[in-house]
Amino acid sequence: MRANRIQANLGRSLFCLFSSFLFSVSIALVLALPPAAAGAAAGQTDAPTQASASVAISSGNLVPLNIEVENWVKPEPGWLYVLDPKPEAGGPGGRVWLIDPETAKVMGSIRTGDHADFALSPDGSRLYVASVADADSSELAVIDTARGVVLKSGAVGGRAVTDALQPFSTMAVSGDGLALRILIDDPKPEVDSLLLATFDTRAGEFLPGIVHLGNCGPGRFISYPAADHFDFLCPRTNRIRLIHVDADSRELQNYDVSLPWERREGVAEAIEVPGDQEISIIRGDGAVVKLDPGPQGFSETAAHPGLPNRIPPAAWPISPDGSRIYLGYNNDYDRQSDNPFYLHYGRPPNVRPENSLVYEFRVLDTHTWQKIGSIRTKLPFWSAVTGNDGKTLYAMAPQKHSILVIDTVKLRQIRTLKVGGTPTLALVAP
Repeated sequence: MRANRIQANLGRSLFCLFSSFLFSVSIALVLALPPAAAGAAAGQTDAPTQASASVAISSGNLVPLNIEVENWVKPEPGWLYVLDPKPEAGGPGGRVWLIDPETAKVMGSIRTGDHADFALSPDGSRLYVASVADADSSELAVIDTARGVVLKSGAVGGRAVTDALQPFSTMAVSGDGLALRILIDDPKPEVDSLLLATFDTRAGEFLPGIVHLGNCGPGRFISYPAADHFDFLCPRTNRIRLIHVDADSRELQNYDVSLPWERREGVAEAIEVPGDQEISIIRGDGAVVKLDPGPQGFSETAAHPGLPNRIPPAAWPISPDGSRIYLGYNNDYDRQSDNPFYLHYGRPPNVRPENSLVYEFRVLDTHTWQKIGSIRTKLPFWSAVTGNDGKTLYAMAPQKHSILVIDTVKLRQIRTLKVGGTPTLALVAP
């Protein structure tokens, strides 16, 4: 679809071969025993009952394996995978909890190393989990979600991580389920650049091609409908990249579009609404601007800046039909604390300070960009996801060890679930 509306500009496209780039990744098989019983109340865990190999061979090095499924029940549609980077105060490693939001029980648990991240295949059959293994590499585990076993595990060199809580994942599976892409920090000292490595989900190996993002900063995927094309937001350069690749993930087009505002205004979210060829960009000040990728023209919408309110960057949820977006607003705008959200030139990159919580959702119609309503929550929250039917919203409140359950029809919070230590991000089982 995107290929029909964007003409390659060879003068400005980046088509590169990287035979000299030393990016070595291998996947080694990991033995996993049958899963144990689950069903403890949320926030409670039993002793580990599943064993796995302790090391894997990767590029000639021994890599510690710290991703382990400890107990598991086959997920039902609507259950939550919750990323918890600090399940125990002061303790090492993190967790991915499998939560039944109706009963508030933990139905599964995956132990991880530090700085964990995750992505889920569109059909829900595979969960991809990455976490730091040592100073130079991370472990990537491919998990069968029906059985709760690690199918494959291996090392990924240079995965980009942050010391702060993640407002969004830097891993994503394409809409056709064929490719997992992972953000990589180029280790070369003479450059400051980020890359995307591509894992072929059918072959179970990394592809030779690498997508260059330049000095992108803590970027994220906007649209990823298929393995061969996607859009990517780069906050440090204040640009959107429109990317096409071949079957080996080598760049055919890597075209960037500069955003027509100062970087300090920032981008809170960027989406492609179903049926709309344009990219809708939600700025940090609440204004929504649309980009037509063909002529690269920008147009205003009915959503205008709402200072002093501010929207921190996050993967703010969209209803399943794409007609609504739920944007988290911080009403206590503070320029000094806001600066790290939306980077000033010369400032070190910071994805989002951990105290940059939000206190309400504003619900917008994504076709008219008119406000539908507001949802004030009982606790400040960090991120959110929508349930499969669009009637429920789950907001992560890491400082309160909680998940807020919100009725999107009545526009109000209805329950609070106590989950783990710092629930930060969530995925919904399809």
